[in-house]
Amino acid sequence: MVEEPEGPEAVQRATDACLRLLAVRARSRHELTLALERKGYVSPVREAVLARLEQWGYLDDAKFARERAASLLGKGKLGPRAVLQRLQAHGLEGAVARQALASAKDAVGFDALAAARQVLERRRLAGRPLDAKEQARAGRLLLSRGFAPDVVTQLVGEPSLDPSGQDE
Repeated sequence: MVEEPEGPEAVQRATDACLRLLAVRARSRHELTLALERKGYVSPVREAVLARLEQWGYLDDAKFARERAASLLGKGKLGPRAVLQRLQAHGLEGAVARQALASAKDAVGFDALAAARQVLERRRLAGRPLDAKEQARAGRLLLSRGFAPDVVTQLVGEPSLDPSGQDE
């Protein structure tokens, strides 16, 4: 890839590119840095653009993390561990991601047990007795969606996560 030259024109082009990305959805600093790298902008240009966006208030990782965590938790499809993993995949530092998750839990009134129950209901794995295979399936589903093992145990019992079920 050909690197973009430095200078005010390069900074303006890079700023325009970032604004187009931000018009679609909020992004983390890491995501914008990667986008500018892919487009071939040199480090001084990238830093100037990111500083400009921060100054204008368009780039705030803590705010992005809080909003993203609240959005993911509010949908009721993921548990806290999966949300934390997704925030870190956006390039957010662990401390920022954990703090955002904690504030998002409070903001949306997240109840892990109710959310996990809702996930099971969508898959028709709640409200009836489950055989060993279904128990294992329900347990694996909740764990893969980022719910804590104690939540899984409360809803499903002590599932054998072996897909073949319990030995007879």
